[in-house]
Amino acid sequence: MMMEDAAAKGYSVRNLVLVHEPDVQDFADLEAIAYEVRQIAPDIDVFIASNDMRSSTTTKLAARRPTLVYSPTVLRRFRPLRGKIYAGALITKDEQMRRLSDAQLSVPEFALLGGDFLFDANRFGPIALLKPTGFTSHGRGIEMVRADELVGARWRQHSAVRAAGDSALMVQRFVDTGIYPSHYRVLTFFGQPIFAFKAVSTVARPALDASPAQLAAGPFMAKHGQRQLIGPVETDVLEFASRTFRAIPEVALHGCDIIRDMHSARLYILEINPGGNTWSFSSTWAPMLREELKMPDLSRQFDAWKKCAQVLVSHTRQEAV
Repeated sequence: MMMEDAAAKGYSVRNLVLVHEPDVQDFADLEAIAYEVRQIAPDIDVFIASNDMRSSTTTKLAARRPTLVYSPTVLRRFRPLRGKIYAGALITKDEQMRRLSDAQLSVPEFALLGGDFLFDANRFGPIALLKPTGFTSHGRGIEMVRADELVGARWRQHSAVRAAGDSALMVQRFVDTGIYPSHYRVLTFFGQPIFAFKAVSTVARPALDASPAQLAAGPFMAKHGQRQLIGPVETDVLEFASRTFRAIPEVALHGCDIIRDMHSARLYILEINPGGNTWSFSSTWAPMLREELKMPDLSRQFDAWKKCAQVLVSHTRQEAV
């Protein structure tokens, strides 16, 4: 019997494996998504594996038919025998920005510090950000600086650069989001928004003509404990976030950090947090998000379980191998 004929008769002909990352999401979230998949796609068998173990029985069963594997994080102990794999990845911030820019998405002007690089204030100034390229979050290690402190090769002597030692740094144009800095977080799944909010600082940023010490003290962004969260998010922000999937399509879950220039209203993408620690629905930040957004069930904002199921079914039918 041909695969599509079997599917038409209600037989399972493909497999979908959802990989549970214990430190990132509740198992119940994947069960809810699996339930929705089974409701709309009897031709797909759904398995839930743990990234903490080899899950040998699941691995063998899933290997019998064309399979698609989804994991929010890098695959660790679970290693499928077959299947199209979408998994989280550790991609440095500068590489993300290069790939996003190549996909015609707006990113702030940036450059990796090193080698014979000469800083041009006309390209980045008058205010720039120095930031680690590695896997930091919540603004850790980022510093606002005056462009004239970095001109030419002077950046080598800046205290933030010296403190970084051998750790890679990048310089990025400062995009002014307003006196009270703001940013958007849009969680997308295969390019479909499944959760979003806007964060606005309750503390004013330094004046842009402030001293270097005042700039370094910040804040330059809305931080936990000194912010207000707002939802819903504007449609153009959601559409912009959706486009990041085409830039980094091997990662299904994007935690998009987006800013809007207060002067031009232009949107910029800063990063997509491809490592997978952005599953807001049941992360360690979930209780705070529920309280700040006055939203007891974060998944209901975009009917996330059904939306995840729909895109998983579509990709499984098209790409399972």
